Amino acid sequence: MPGHVAEIAGHHPETAGHVRPKYALRGVVTMNRLFAWAPATMFAFLVLLAYLRARKRQAAPDSAPGAVSPLHKEPTLRVVRTSGPVRRISSNTAGQIDEASSASRAKPTEWTISAIRQLEWKRFEMLCVWYYEARGFTVKGVPFGADGGIDATLYRDGQEAPIAVVQCKAWRTPVKVEPVRALGGVMHSKKVKHGVFWSLAGFIGQPVQDYASQADILLVDGAGIVERIRALEAGKQAKLLALAFEGDYQTPTCVACGVKMVQRQGKGGSFWGCRHYPKCKVTMARAAQVLDERRT
Repeated sequence: MPGHVAEIAGHHPETAGHVRPKYALRGVVTMNRLFAWAPATMFAFLVLLAYLRARKRQAAPDSAPGAVSPLHKEPTLRVVRTSGPVRRISSNTAGQIDEASSASRAKPTEWTISAIRQLEWKRFEMLCVWYYEARGFTVKGVPFGADGGIDATLYRDGQEAPIAVVQCKAWRTPVKVEPVRALGGVMHSKKVKHGVFWSLAGFIGQPVQDYASQADILLVDGAGIVERIRALEAGKQAKLLALAFEGDYQTPTCVACGVKMVQRQGKGGSFWGCRHYPKCKVTMARAAQVLDERRT
């Protein structure tokens, strides 16, 4: 009877107390599925929490004292110190700027070599003209363009024939014999017996002295220029000083056009160029202020 009862209950005596394998496998699979979603759910929750915190900080009132928003950076202003003033120069205003700059500097109050060296090349030539006018000569100058080897022709009042021709060079390097010979050639063609050569930097080489002596050319260096001007009457010296250092006396003049040049920037650095470029292509070195005769 006991075995019969066991068969009716659906249990065999040898399997009592054990779970069937297929039901146990289903439970394991179900638990694995549940735990597989847990990391993704946690990550999504953390991302959402960080987003809500950021929105809360961003929405905080700006008037709150000491409030700083880490997600919003205001643009900063960077101040760069330079070694000197920065000026923007255009072709229309360069002359006015240079003239104002020259006027703001302390002008020389007496005649020295240092004062004369401040003059641009055209003003230096005009100083030569004004000096001989102060000496009582009638002077015919060369306005602009090629000077033909001379910068001024000297006449005595009432005389039609010139008594001398003058050449002026404000170069920063001494003059060699070639320019002096060119002056002698002009003297010969114009049948003028006397010549004068002003060179602010002086002359170099014995051939210059020899040729000048033979051709009757007076060589005047920077010290000689100052000496001759100081030999004038005090009133004439003062008038000459006012004329030479009036207005913009430092910005160089275009040799072809007669206008003040403008500062330009090239591959090799800063230089002076004609404001009428590209019609006029005359240039001058920025540092030495020596004429560049390239007009191509």
